[in-house]
Amino acid sequence: MPFYEYRCAECGEKWSVLLTISQRDEVEKTLPCPECGTKGPQRLISGFATNAGAPGGGSMTGPGPSCGGGGGGG
Repeated sequence: MPFYEYRCAECGEKWSVLLTISQRDEVEKTLPCPECGTKGPQRLISGFATNAGAPGGGSMTGPGPSCGGGGGGG
């Protein structure tokens, strides 16, 4: 389920919402700003899935533990 980022046209507040695609289509036009309550925010293009300019040749790994890669055991 993807996160969608929005910005309020009235106050400029930015926030994220976790929605399915079908939920997004149903609620996006009536989604209220958490700051001022204005409905119908602008959906932003999120950069979380890009690796442009990432150090080390654009590795997609992030902080924290990862699955697999174990080995050893002995």
